[in-house]
Amino acid sequence: MYKLYYSPGACSMAIHIALHECGQPVTLEKIDMMAGQNRTPEFLKLNPRGQIPVLVDGDQVLREGAAILIHLLEKHDSPLLPKSGMERDAALEWLMFANATMHPAYGRGFFLKRNGVTEGPLVDATIAAINSLWEEVDQRLAKQPYVCGAKVTIADILLTVIANWSGNMPKPVIFGENTKRLLKEISSRPAYQQVLSEEQVEYKAAA
Repeated sequence: MYKLYYSPGACSMAIHIALHECGQPVTLEKIDMMAGQNRTPEFLKLNPRGQIPVLVDGDQVLREGAAILIHLLEKHDSPLLPKSGMERDAALEWLMFANATMHPAYGRGFFLKRNGVTEGPLVDATIAAINSLWEEVDQRLAKQPYVCGAKVTIADILLTVIANWSGNMPKPVIFGENTKRLLKEISSRPAYQQVLSEEQVEYKAAA
C-alpha cells in the first residue's frame, strides 16, 4: 500500500486524487507545516528539504509532485496521462505548466502575505502575473473542453487544486468563465470529492 505525506489542500492533494482515480488504497500521514512537523528528524530522513508531498511506494521514496504523478499514472495505466504522441506531449507540457509555472507564481503570493506585504508594486505584479497565467488557461478552454484537448488529464486536476489557493492571495485572483467551468467540472469528479472530504477542505474556486 502507498503512504502519502500530505498537507490539506496543498499540491499533495493532486497525488491523493490521482491515487483514488487509479483505485489505489493509501495510508495518509498529515504533516502540519505550521507546527513544524516537516522539520522533525523522522520526516527529514524522508525528505531533507522538509517539503511535501512525499510518497512511499514499497522501498521507493518519491519527493517531487510532478514525478510522483507521472510514476503513479504510468504504473497504473491511467488515461489521465496519455501513453504516446502529441497527446502525451501536451499532457506533460501542461502538467509542468501547473507544477513549475503556476505553482511558483502562487508561492510568491504566499511569501508576500506571510511577511505582511498586502499592498504595493510587488503585490500588484505578483497578482498580475497569476491572472495572466489564468487568462492563458481560459483562452485555451475557449477552444476545447480541457487544457490538453478533448479529454481530462492530470494537468486539469493539478490546476484545479492550485486554483483553490486563490483565496489566500493578498489580492483577488480572476478566473474567466471557461476556467470556472473547468474548475466546477473537475472538482465535482467522485475522486476529487472523496479527497475534499478526507482532507476536510472546502472547494471555493469554482463559486
